[in-house]
Amino acid sequence: MLANHSALELEVGEVQDGGHTPCQKWHYIASTECLPLWPELNTGKLCVRVVGSDSSSRSFFFNRQDSGTLLRLEQYGGIIADVNISDHSTVISFTDYYEGAAPALLVNHTTTVTVQFKQSGCSMCCELVPGQVQRFAWDDPAGRRSLNWNCQQFSGELDLVKVCVLTELSFVHWVCFLDGRQRVLLFTEDVAVVMKARQAEELEQFEQEFTVSLQSLGLSLIHNANKQEIAYVGITSSGVVWEMRPKSRWKSFNRKNISLLEKSFQNQLSAISKGNGVDFCTMEMRQPYSCPIRRNFLSGIQVEFKQSPHQRSLRAQLHWLQVDNQLPGAIFPIVFNPVHPPKSIALDSEPKPFIDVSIITRHNEHSQVTQLKYFMALVQEMALKIDQDFLAAIINLFTPNTDASSTNKKLIEKDLEVVRAELMEASLTDTSGISFFEHFHISPIKVQTHTHTHYTPETFFGLFMSLCVCVCVCVCVAPPQSLSRLQQ
Repeated sequence: MLANHSALELEVGEVQDGGHTPCQKWHYIASTECLPLWPELNTGKLCVRVVGSDSSSRSFFFNRQDSGTLLRLEQYGGIIADVNISDHSTVISFTDYYEGAAPALLVNHTTTVTVQFKQSGCSMCCELVPGQVQRFAWDDPAGRRSLNWNCQQFSGELDLVKVCVLTELSFVHWVCFLDGRQRVLLFTEDVAVVMKARQAEELEQFEQEFTVSLQSLGLSLIHNANKQEIAYVGITSSGVVWEMRPKSRWKSFNRKNISLLEKSFQNQLSAISKGNGVDFCTMEMRQPYSCPIRRNFLSGIQVEFKQSPHQRSLRAQLHWLQVDNQLPGAIFPIVFNPVHPPKSIALDSEPKPFIDVSIITRHNEHSQVTQLKYFMALVQEMALKIDQDFLAAIINLFTPNTDASSTNKKLIEKDLEVVRAELMEASLTDTSGISFFEHFHISPIKVQTHTHTHYTPETFFGLFMSLCVCVCVCVCVAPPQSLSRLQQ
């Protein structure tokens, strides 16, 4: 579907094989209008032009997800093409140019050096003379999206994804950073400008630090009407963990050495094994290298929050989460628990929390764009065991007493509103704030399911998500047991 959110009257056409030449058939789209599109060619490319203009934009793919590509329109400047692909439809939206929509803003802050740049794979090369600023747009949006630059005898290639890259070229420096929504590539001879950009992105010190640590937490789910305990949710610590500090941070030993150290500590010995000497009086390890050690444990819940004028950091860890079935005659006494790794792997690995989430965000007082520099979520393997009685008790506990007929009526009314909606309203995308992700990773989630009845995998996944929501709600409303300031 084509949606024209711009102020221009547009025509869209498919591109023929072997180039950027559009076919003779154009689809007219008025401003603030929508138009269904059934492609007739297999190229997967479109181009756009303004009504009354003989020249069209360069081609772009409409069968690939695209968060916004700036297309040149000669005397009309440019237009933004956005491709949103879902399971049931593909929406190609066109919007007017806005500040920050260009792939890069090139700034030559030098006095004598000329910079040449072009898109990788394209022959057209442009020059940026000293003191000049120029917006860069892709010459071939359907080609390889990387920027090649040449400065004196130096050259480089950028994918315009990394936020802060810093390099020294003889007496010329270049730095790539975000200014609000606009990515800026700056060439300069002034070291002070380079250091200021680097300090703003990387060397900013945190001014506030908060740490919340709960050694353990236990919650019981009780049905007040039946006066029956259904489940017990337990969050526990790791037990004894031996750590060493080879440099500036404490690091856990692997499980094998933790067991040997604890055994030696209990027997008040001075060595744990051949080739590894430990002095428990001074709490130092002498072999294979000398460093301090300590006897510690990993809290059941650990949350660390740090803040600076332009950055925020959050680290949340949950070591062990277990849900027990408290109903009489339970087939599976343990409903949910993390799965221990195999012994061959566990002995040589460090103790790891069940859930570990790290988030680093950056914000600018002159921009509303949220920049996520780092997002990492690691979840260990888990086991889910459900029997019919426990499932029925959980559903009975969390299902509100509502009139089914009135609920069905409201759902039908919502469906009718969607059917009666105009095509332009149906094409509206998310209007929430814009976020920029630099590094985003979520580990694969592996769940072992067991049951004594025949349920589909979809049923178990839905129940698993419901249990997670219930546990999160219970943990959020529980008061913390301790609050301390992290000391480094």
